[in-house]
Amino acid sequence: MGILRITVDHTVRITAESARVHVLVRGSSSLSGDVAAKKAAVVREIVADLATLGVPEDAIEVTGVRLATREGKLLNTSSVEIQLVVTAAADQLPDVLGALAARAGVSVDHLEWVFRDFEASIPATADAMTMARRKADAVAAAAGLEVTGIENASDSWSMPMPRAELAAQSDMMFAARSAKASEPLDLGIELNATSELSVHLSVDFALSS
Repeated sequence: MGILRITVDHTVRITAESARVHVLVRGSSSLSGDVAAKKAAVVREIVADLATLGVPEDAIEVTGVRLATREGKLLNTSSVEIQLVVTAAADQLPDVLGALAARAGVSVDHLEWVFRDFEASIPATADAMTMARRKADAVAAAAGLEVTGIENASDSWSMPMPRAELAAQSDMMFAARSAKASEPLDLGIELNATSELSVHLSVDFALSS
């Protein structure tokens, strides 16, 4: 009777199921209070536009608001920045980005990809266990022994978080002025991301002669 410890490192590639689109709505005006009201209206219009694309209102978050007033010799200038996060399914992204690019004063900072990493870790860990048992059987047979069970097992998994950087702000603002309304953003390839998910498995197999 004895114990044989087998460790397996197994890596799989998984695909993002959605993305969090980080958006900045920005404007300035010499009319006090006017710019904030206008940009708040833009946000309401964005929510309405995205609803027609299948993005519900609760998938849009206001994550920050910045208001500032600068005093000048002749006029006071007010500026506003509203930060939004839009959660969209992968197949909605071209339409969502197209709708955002069609609006002046709106820029997209980056995409934060969302993965179902825990769900993906389940079959990956099962595959690692299959590999560990195959190896244990081979090692035990070479030693004239037989695997009779498992005394202990532990696993862990990890995955780096990819981040998609889009165009610089000046480029995106130009795109916003020139793009046609509601025209999907066509990059010529599928807009999605994959990431490696790594599983580490350690198993103590019981042996007998």
